[in-house]
Amino acid sequence: MPSPATDAFLRSLKRCLATPGFLDDFYVRFVGSSEEIAEKFRGVDMKQQARMLEDSLYVVAVAVQGGEGSPAREALPRLAERHSRRDLDIRPALYDLWIDCLVETARAHDPQFSPEDEAAWRETLAVGADYMRARY
Repeated sequence: MPSPATDAFLRSLKRCLATPGFLDDFYVRFVGSSEEIAEKFRGVDMKQQARMLEDSLYVVAVAVQGGEGSPAREALPRLAERHSRRDLDIRPALYDLWIDCLVETARAHDPQFSPEDEAAWRETLAVGADYMRARY
């Protein structure tokens, strides 16, 4: 069932992705936000990473809207396992930086960005971040 927040997030995300450099700018901001994050991305193919992030943002949004058993909900356990201490070891606290950097980048790239859009980004992304934290 679509929620107003997720709908607003998806509209804003679409506007962001329509502007050149949105994902690249996010990664410049995110990787520059901490040495720990910079270390996690050392040697990573950032073009492929940007494609995966775009897919992941849609997965989170669709998972928020979808019921149990939806394809997007089924993708979350795989994402969580990949980011857990058993694989990439993404500490739970890093998700707050991830959300903050995404919101700051969206603000810079979405010409219609509003306080309501910021709340929609934070609410939608928090669902994915909370899922990852719980499975760390």
